[in-house]
Amino acid sequence: MTAAAPVAVAPSRLLEPIAADPPPPDARGRRLPALDLLRFVAAFGVAVFHLAAVAGTGGVHIWGRPAEEVFGWFYQIAAYGWVGVPFFFMISGFVICMTAWGRTPEQYLVSRFVRLFPALWVCATITTLVTMAYPRVFTPVPFRALAANLFLLEDPLGTPRVDDVYWTLWLELKFYLLFLAVVWIGVTYRNVVAFCLLWSVSSVLAAEIGQPWLDTLVMRENSHYFIAGVAFYLIHRCGPRLELWLLIGLSWALAMHYYEGNPWQAGHGMSYTPSSVVVTVCFGILALLALHRLDWIRWRPLAVLGTATYPFYLLHYVVGFALIHFVRQHTTIGPVPLLVLALVVLTGAAILVNRRVEQPIAARLRTAFARRR
Repeated sequence: MTAAAPVAVAPSRLLEPIAADPPPPDARGRRLPALDLLRFVAAFGVAVFHLAAVAGTGGVHIWGRPAEEVFGWFYQIAAYGWVGVPFFFMISGFVICMTAWGRTPEQYLVSRFVRLFPALWVCATITTLVTMAYPRVFTPVPFRALAANLFLLEDPLGTPRVDDVYWTLWLELKFYLLFLAVVWIGVTYRNVVAFCLLWSVSSVLAAEIGQPWLDTLVMRENSHYFIAGVAFYLIHRCGPRLELWLLIGLSWALAMHYYEGNPWQAGHGMSYTPSSVVVTVCFGILALLALHRLDWIRWRPLAVLGTATYPFYLLHYVVGFALIHFVRQHTTIGPVPLLVLALVVLTGAAILVNRRVEQPIAARLRTAFARRR
């Protein structure tokens, strides 16, 4: 029996970049130390922004006077640390696509629940206790609001947040639920690209349609960061392809349009140009990660920072403000050493929470969910 001649194969190859779903270049599940580093850098930038630039709430200056007077030139740098938020959204897109590959919808939902909520429960409780013990900067939220926060329902229900940084968690949760549609039909290259394209188009049309419900669903002012992260992971897994670079280019263009500085930055008369440059650098860094140019970063202890990033983010704002205000009231330590001390203490606390509380709770939840299968 002779093999059939490859007649009319060339036209079908036009669809190959979309239809093909090659295996990953690395073993699935291999931890990427560079990704751990980038996650922590993003959260650290946000913490520096809050503690050294915002540095005040409700008329209370944790440094005793405006931060620009306290930190001088460093204030100008810290003021752009908010870019860590969109950078983290991009990293989230990369990570979610990576971890969802090959999982069933049930496995995906369990993994996201276990990753998101144990740390939230612990850190929301710690934050509430801190505000109760030291209400001079932030006042504790009512119990009903705390209950809503424990399940990330504070924004849809319109209740106060335990910590203002939780607004990003609601967007993360919506992204997880949107990506569940891909997991449900099967995570393949073609399905993921179709999802990214559909979400991009919907986000652009939402601006023209002007329906609040559609904006809420597609998150048009932030969706492009998640989409870019997903596209970067596809490049990391399958190699660079034209349609992926086009998706990333569209996401970058939307980022330049929507992030004309955040509201705080605009209110302080700060230039949009540095923000656009830093956001572009974030795209470039993830491009390097996607193209395996950061594979040389293999320092194993970075995994410790990576796993502690989430509790660090959850603790840095309210707890960080209270810590700095309390220490400044009772010591004569200078602003720069105190800022460094606060960041070190918050990092240590995050590692402790992750190792001693979050991981044991997560392990028990995984076991409990596994028993129900």
